[in-house]
Amino acid sequence: MEPHAPYPQNDHFIRELTNCQAILCGYCKAALGPSEDAKDAWQRTNVTLWRKAAEWRPELDFLPWALAVARFEVLATVRDKQRERVAFDSDVVELMADESVQAAIDSGSRHEALDHCTGNLPDRQRRILFGHYVAGFPLAEIASANAMTEGAVKVLLLRVRRSLAACIEKYEQREVLP
Repeated sequence: MEPHAPYPQNDHFIRELTNCQAILCGYCKAALGPSEDAKDAWQRTNVTLWRKAAEWRPELDFLPWALAVARFEVLATVRDKQRERVAFDSDVVELMADESVQAAIDSGSRHEALDHCTGNLPDRQRRILFGHYVAGFPLAEIASANAMTEGAVKVLLLRVRRSLAACIEKYEQREVLP
């Protein structure tokens, strides 16, 4: 059994690792599909990054380094699966892994846009949105807790979704412009 990696004392490393979770998860899912294998590769990526924390230098861009670690974990997963049963040729998986990097980065920027746009919502709208879509509360319960009818909650959620879609589109276009 390997000894536990020391807790990284570098707040910058922890911040960078935390900020790229959506991209790393998206990369593993894009490369392996939405499966337990993808979740396992993502978890092993995080463990490896944690163990190698002392090797990372803050002057280097964290995301490419983290994605390289994730790529090796994805390839290791495919190699291990090939031993178990028929799977994609490793050349095909490498090509898919390379293509998945851009998909993961796009997913991460979309998450960033969503975080930005939900942060701009009024508190009540944000609370209702998260209550329904994140916490999974039924509309009737949300309506009761907010002194609204169920129909009013539906209308509010529709308007918030439209507002978020427009905000995300503007946010992403702003990032593309020079």
